[in-house]
Amino acid sequence: MTAELNATPISRRRALALGGVLATGLIASSGPLGGVAAADPLPPSKEAYLPIDEIQAALQAQGTVSNGLLGINVGRTDLTATVNGSIPFSPYWQNNGTFYFQALGGGKAIMNGDFGGLLPTEINPFIAELLAHGIVFQALHQHLLDVSPMLYFIHMRAVGDPVAIARGLNAAIRTTPTPLPQTLPSNPTTPLDAKAIGELVGGTPTVSGGGVVVVNIPRRNQIVLDGVRVNPYLNIATPIAFLPLGSSGQAAVVPDFSLVESEIAGVMKLMQAQGWMVNCLYNQETDEHPQLYFSHQLKTGDSLQLAREVRRGLELNNSSFS
Repeated sequence: MTAELNATPISRRRALALGGVLATGLIASSGPLGGVAAADPLPPSKEAYLPIDEIQAALQAQGTVSNGLLGINVGRTDLTATVNGSIPFSPYWQNNGTFYFQALGGGKAIMNGDFGGLLPTEINPFIAELLAHGIVFQALHQHLLDVSPMLYFIHMRAVGDPVAIARGLNAAIRTTPTPLPQTLPSNPTTPLDAKAIGELVGGTPTVSGGGVVVVNIPRRNQIVLDGVRVNPYLNIATPIAFLPLGSSGQAAVVPDFSLVESEIAGVMKLMQAQGWMVNCLYNQETDEHPQLYFSHQLKTGDSLQLAREVRRGLELNNSSFS
């Protein structure tokens, strides 16, 4: 997973109030595919907030606020890797970790995230540090095929004091040579038509370092994770990341489809028919209802045409479009 939707950088001391629907992640199911029965939103809670500055300081990385969540990206800027022999595995595109925090009230939060890419020798020390800090290790897998060197991703979650969770994540990251602290890129630009990409895909685009354009598309049905009805952007949406290849509108595009079991075959069939390479299919969370599965796919070409093709796939997975 990558980047935030409707992202607002945090540069001053503040606490993020997350009462009501965004705090609890409650949304009504508006489609027939999968999900927990819809629930009425809880009234806003004055206790539901995140100590943003403290979380950022503990993790040693700057975050963004969007859709009622704090999201923090950490890039593997120390690693050089390629996909298919020539596509740069950019830390702003795929070679990174993303951690999302949702306030629960009473000084607690739920964090759901992933980190990579990890070299094989880095995997077990990273997992050990997560477990030592009470963070749940949920999944280990590759995201893309033909990455050189091959890199792996670990997914994790935790419920509790968000600052303590951030300290645990920092300790795990420090088992690798990943540079810390990290800040957001200043005023990034892109040669791609980000506005058109967003309109075609059906969400609001953001531009990150290296000109990468990301659009996150949430599911419409309600998801329960670790007993918490979570915000649909808590690392369970479908991110679509566009890496510019030159200045002519060409891009390497990776959607990470968020799917329930009944959606898998239809999305795979459609995307393969459109020439996309299916790189993986896995669950990235445990204790999740309904169980979601994720599929990173890859294709290069005209960015706007690829956006149209991804939209066709999204229309098969109960997505919520803007």
